[in-house]
Amino acid sequence: MAKRKVHFPLVHPQAAGIDIGSRSHFVCVGKQADQVQEFSVFTEDLHRMAKWLKANDVTTIAMESTGFYWKSLFLLLQDHGFEVILVNAVHTKNVRGKKSDVMDCQWIYQLHTAGLLPASYQPNPFTEELRTYCRHRKSLIEGASRYISKMQKALVVMNIHLPVVLTDIVGKSGISIIQAILNGERDGKKLANLAHKRVKASKEKIAKALTGHWQEQHLFELQECYNIFQYFQERISVCDEKIDEVLAKKVQENGQHDLVYETPSKKRSRSRNQPQFEIKKYIYQLTDGIDLTQIEGIAEGTILTLISEVGLDLSKFPTAKHFASWLGLAPNKKVSGGKVLSSKTAKNKGRLSVAFRQAANAAGLQKDTSMSYFFRKMAYRKGRKAAITATARKLAVIVYNMLTKKIDYQPLDTKQYEHRIRNQKIKHLQNTINKLALKQDEFIFS
Repeated sequence: MAKRKVHFPLVHPQAAGIDIGSRSHFVCVGKQADQVQEFSVFTEDLHRMAKWLKANDVTTIAMESTGFYWKSLFLLLQDHGFEVILVNAVHTKNVRGKKSDVMDCQWIYQLHTAGLLPASYQPNPFTEELRTYCRHRKSLIEGASRYISKMQKALVVMNIHLPVVLTDIVGKSGISIIQAILNGERDGKKLANLAHKRVKASKEKIAKALTGHWQEQHLFELQECYNIFQYFQERISVCDEKIDEVLAKKVQENGQHDLVYETPSKKRSRSRNQPQFEIKKYIYQLTDGIDLTQIEGIAEGTILTLISEVGLDLSKFPTAKHFASWLGLAPNKKVSGGKVLSSKTAKNKGRLSVAFRQAANAAGLQKDTSMSYFFRKMAYRKGRKAAITATARKLAVIVYNMLTKKIDYQPLDTKQYEHRIRNQKIKHLQNTINKLALKQDEFIFS
């Protein structure tokens, strides 16, 4: 009996596959040996690649990359009029045989011609620009935090236990005390008087914590780390000014500057790393009057991450479920033989996913809200880790619905939420009774 061959439908007949590298790119436009070419990463060679693709009548291109080397080629090929998609490396890793760059680009070509490669999400130019600034800002914050740890270490080595009496050693009180130490003050009582009156620790305890064994080498390290920390703070402020400028320009271009944001009477405390500009006002204007900060746990930092990672137009995600799945906050079911092998959520370390998880954790710490009640209920049933994921998904769905449907946030109070849960349990019990066809005399009451 002759062997049967399986043929995939030809969805993209004029396709190409590119395997991106740091030094060269491998391009495939067909199954023949001469239809695979290697091009260097220099701009001249990228333009030569575009001309070669045009000569082979290519219209759509799929490229795979695990780093950031794809971006310049992606934009260049778009400028040449090609339809370009970036694909996840997970979707192209199952190539058979000895792995090589040539085989990779051929495999990408075959999958793309059959229409089996979904495109990764790509932001619009405004979001892309804002993303660059915001990611740089976050890297500056991470750099500053490293030197906070080094300052703390230098103090502790000298037996100066400032972290014991202050929750933040670079807060208002901490900075005043560190500056005084660097200016030569060694008297614990005088240093304790620099602490703000709102510090919970007593002056006597602070004075004891600030009495230690001063050493020249560690004071030098403290001075250097403090100077670098201040430099990072200056750079963060410059970055904030640039983000402020970009957002203000976007609001002006859209003609949304006439929308006036009313500052709530009860202001939230601003943390050290929160943006120094009015992000709430910009989001309110850019969304035509939607206030995302009314959602429990959603702070300015979360909103800045949202607008810089995906923007405020979530229409590329058909439903809230698609958005939650893209964030890695939905169950990832694996079924074989009709049996569910696993339903754990897929690993996702994306910045927006992390931001929603942090917001969920913050919402769970609040009191007397429907979100905190939901968080505690899930934590009791499945543990805190699962509660964070479930609450993060809930927050993502709320944000999606508010932005796509242009509706305000309408939270339930705790009593309303408990009443809804009670009705759901009653309905579940009624369905179970109907399914089992129980009769009244079969009920057993103790």
